[in-house]
Amino acid sequence: MKQKTIAFMAAGMGSRFGGLKQVHEVANNYALLDFSIYDALQAGFNHLVFIIRKEILPVFEIRYKNSLPKYVQIDFVIQDTTGLPERKKPWGTGHALLSLKNTIHNNFALINADDFYGRDAFKLMHDALYADTNKQNYFIGYPLKNTLSDFGAVSRGVCILNENQDLRHIVEHTNISKENLSMPLDTIVSMNFWGFTPEVFNIADALFATFLRKHKNSQTTEFFIPQIVDFMINEYDSVFKMLETSAKWFGVTYKEDEAKVKEQLQELISLGIYPKTLW
Repeated sequence: MKQKTIAFMAAGMGSRFGGLKQVHEVANNYALLDFSIYDALQAGFNHLVFIIRKEILPVFEIRYKNSLPKYVQIDFVIQDTTGLPERKKPWGTGHALLSLKNTIHNNFALINADDFYGRDAFKLMHDALYADTNKQNYFIGYPLKNTLSDFGAVSRGVCILNENQDLRHIVEHTNISKENLSMPLDTIVSMNFWGFTPEVFNIADALFATFLRKHKNSQTTEFFIPQIVDFMINEYDSVFKMLETSAKWFGVTYKEDEAKVKEQLQELISLGIYPKTLW
């Protein structure tokens, strides 16, 4: 069976949420991650890679190792900081991506473990990655209005596209809220749903080495995926094709977001889009 890989970035600290958000159960004893796994399997992915911290490995092994369908290959990858300058804060999504380089050798998707992306997004990405002969990269684009929280500011990767809907530039904007909005509501943003070819690893490796030389003494500066993507576009003429989805994104940035997310998921279950038992 052809390996079709999706990786989940699940090593975050959940500081704003106040706990291990990645496996926090929101509907029928399932976490948002479980709905993403279900959607990924429905779309055709068969290799799941969980990027985690060493101390939460037992939680993930108990939850997923023997519970998913037998045809699904599972790998757990530790976002290891051995050899890096010591600090409490993780080194960011770009470092999470780099932790995959010894595990993934084919085209792959990469998402946040604690967001809900919608089944259409998974199907679009799967079909693009594995019908692809052009060695393109991809990202799922969402309108900003579908990604805001009612309870505080969020960070979003704001996308600038060309006439072919290829990504030309992505800028991480922090502190975006409904109250201080300074851009149109239909602005396309990235919610970290990426599709890469394996060439990303060598490029990201070199870029991270440069980043470390500059920021090795910082306790807070992070190495983000958009930095890698921008570099690939500018220096390597890499193509990142937007896959625009009709799916609704939602997430639990703040504890107060949870009630609305529960309501949305229960509605999807009642409509039969998700079964009461996912697996």
